[in-house]
Formats: sequence, C-alpha cells, structure tokens
Amino acid sequence: MEDRSDYLSIGEFAELSGIKRKTLIYYDQINLLKPRKVSGKGYRYYHYHQLYTVNVIHFFKDIGMSLDEIKEHSKIEQPEEIIELIQRQKEKVQQKQLYYGRMEKMLDLQIESLKENEHFDEQKITIVDYEQVPLFYGEMTYVDEDVPRFSVSNTEFYQQCFAAGYEFPYPSGMCMNVNDKGKMSPVNTRHYIKVPESETFRPKGRYIECYSKGNLKYGREFKKLTQFAEERKLTMIGDVYVDFIQNELVAQNFDDFISKIMIRVK
Repeated sequence: MEDRSDYLSIGEFAELSGIKRKTLIYYDQINLLKPRKVSGKGYRYYHYHQLYTVNVIHFFKDIGMSLDEIKEHSKIEQPEEIIELIQRQKEKVQQKQLYYGRMEKMLDLQIESLKENEHFDEQKITIVDYEQVPLFYGEMTYVDEDVPRFSVSNTEFYQQCFAAGYEFPYPSGMCMNVNDKGKMSPVNTRHYIKVPESETFRPKGRYIECYSKGNLKYGREFKKLTQFAEERKLTMIGDVYVDFIQNELVAQNFDDFISKIMIRVK
C-alpha cells in the first residue's frame, strides 16, 4: 500500500529530478511523463519511483533521441527491442562524430591558412620547403584572356565541392598554367581547396613565394618570382599556385583578400 510520503509535489519533484516545473507540465501534456495523481484542485503529484523514469528520459535525451522517440521507447518491453533502439542511436552518434571530425580538420586548415597573414609582406620573396598538400580541384577550367571571372567561377566551384562531399568552407586558392614560353597564362585556371585527404595534391618540394593584396592580375608577382629565380639560377617547375590566406572569413570584398603566390623550383 502506497503512503502519502511516497508522493512529491511538482515543485519537489522538479527539484529532485532536475527538470523544470514548466517542462514537467509539458511532459504531462504530451503523455511522456504524467503525474501519478492529480488532486481535485488540479495539483500534480509524482511518486518517488518516477525518478527512475526521469533517469531514462535523461539517458535517451543525452544520446540524441527526440521526445517522440522516447515516448515510443516507453511502449517497448523486450530487451531485444531496446538493444536495437540503442544500436540505432549509437550509429547516429558515430555519424555525428565523423561529421565533427571532418569539421575539426577543416578548422585546423583554416587556422593554419589564416596564420599565414603574419608573414604578409608584399616586398618580400622567400624560398620555402613544403610537404605534399592535398587539394581538391574543380571540374572546370576557367578561360579568360585577361582575368578569370572570380566571383562567378568561385561560386560554381563551391557548388562542386559540396556535391563532392566537402560540406565545409575549406581554405581555397587557384592554380594557373605556365606556358611553354615560361609565362603565366590565365588559360586553364583551376580553383582548389585544401583538404585533409585527396588523390590530387600540390607536390612536395622547394617553392619561391610572395604575397599580394586584392590583385587578381598576378602577372606582376609572377615577374618578380621569375626574376628572383633567374638571379639565383633556379628553374621554375609546373604551375603557379595562389592560396587565399585572407579570405571571405576576414575580408568583406576581394580588394581586401591577401594571396600567397608560389611556384616550385629546382
């Protein structure tokens, strides 16, 4: 036989359970956790044993279940069904872990890229040894005899990134071809993002590099790099890479972008 002392007012139950009074009223309304008794005046009373039910609700909320799912759980009586339900939640948790793991890697790449701003000096050219850098390239090349239509082409490129499974704003850049005469050509300009892993990459090696602010016509910087290489009897290899190190996360428009221009040498 139940004793009156086994019952708690809604205020007492809220304090012990850690659930706010208005939330308990809502749980009652949606038939998730109803008071054991309601007085003639409408006062709600909960039994001590219902604190176990609260622990179950907390548990399933903590592993990501919705209130509707928790209500469905309350109808389950067989351990096998509970195991199946928890297994489904475990799989959801694992997917979230993978998602946040990818996000963390993206944030690390953005931090690394933005830190490059500390070295910004438009007058300086340096020689730097780099490891291989994974890159994801856009499917298209952008051809323009003067300047690539950056805003349009970059928007199209981001759509390609999302379609390929790169759902985050990774650090971006573009790669420009050097023709047979040793001149940089805007023909076959390709956008890229730096990613944690890729089958395509910027090769490991020694690079000469310089910086530029808000300038899509990189011919001036390329001439500086060419002259620097010739003076030191270095041979330039491959394409010109342009990393946007001060990008849309910091800059309001392209005039405020800071780029690092680099090309491999031997």
